[in-house]
Amino acid sequence: MSTLPEILNTTPVATSRLFSIEQVDLRFSNGTETCFERLVSQGAGAVMVVPMQNEQELLLIREYAVGVERYELSFVKGRIDPGETAQQAAHRELREETGFDAGRMEALAAVSLTPAYSNYRTHIFLAQDLFSSPLPGDEPEPLQTKSWPLSDLPALRDREDFSDARSILATYLTTERINS
Repeated sequence: MSTLPEILNTTPVATSRLFSIEQVDLRFSNGTETCFERLVSQGAGAVMVVPMQNEQELLLIREYAVGVERYELSFVKGRIDPGETAQQAAHRELREETGFDAGRMEALAAVSLTPAYSNYRTHIFLAQDLFSSPLPGDEPEPLQTKSWPLSDLPALRDREDFSDARSILATYLTTERINS
């Protein structure tokens, strides 16, 4: 087993409301010294929730994604607020974005997007037994919801406007959990 590299120095490079960038100077066990940059998340990460409307359909949201400059279909998602657990954030985001809460909220996975460059993690949940329980959201425009048949997930994955890797992974995790 390899020895972890020694952190020689950490220097802030830039900071925004969502993350900061740090330069990290490292020395590896073989004596090699090098410099990496990493994104450090402000907060405890994020949640993604796969709402099951019934045994046959999932509920998606459609919202503007500035990174790709278009509207995207995805599952409910959002940041974990200070003082919240991932599960509390999942319930809150589900209520804000769809108007529903879940009688059952099951953790499916906690994933890193780019562990070589970031500490950002997303906790993925499966929400079942939905019931009406709206909360006001913080989105700049009302979100649209769309039902999608569980039997047609391959077609969803093929859509150009369903490109968030976390959402694609969530379809596989959900299918695996439902079929187990």
